[in-house]
Amino acid sequence: MATTGILNGTDLLMYVGSDIIGHATSHTLSVTMSSRDSTTKSSGGWAAKLGGLRSWEASGEGFMAYDASYGYDELLAVLIARTAVTIKLSTEETGDTYWTGSALLESIEQSSGVEENVTFSFSFGGTGALAPTTVGS
Repeated sequence: MATTGILNGTDLLMYVGSDIIGHATSHTLSVTMSSRDSTTKSSGGWAAKLGGLRSWEASGEGFMAYDASYGYDELLAVLIARTAVTIKLSTEETGDTYWTGSALLESIEQSSGVEENVTFSFSFGGTGALAPTTVGS
């Protein structure tokens, strides 16, 4: 049964292939569209626009753990290999929408402060369409 009410962010996970990104604390999915100018002399002095290229990116943060099943080390290997991977953001709850697409890992960063948890952040750039699908269909 699909999730009802306001979605709890803890339930929405980011996957690389079938692997959950381990110890993630947050993620962001951004979808944008550039516009193209279509202003003419008959536009009455107003700019006119048409849709242009669409793009998407997915980014996130997490805690470093060397025993994570899919964490910093695995993500770094993806970047070094310049390999496109399938990204999925899903609750895995039957009936919910999930988003998936092919992406390249464009950046990864590790941060450590005195007596603080070591964290990492990453950013994927989509390489084609982002497809919404329903879990269980």
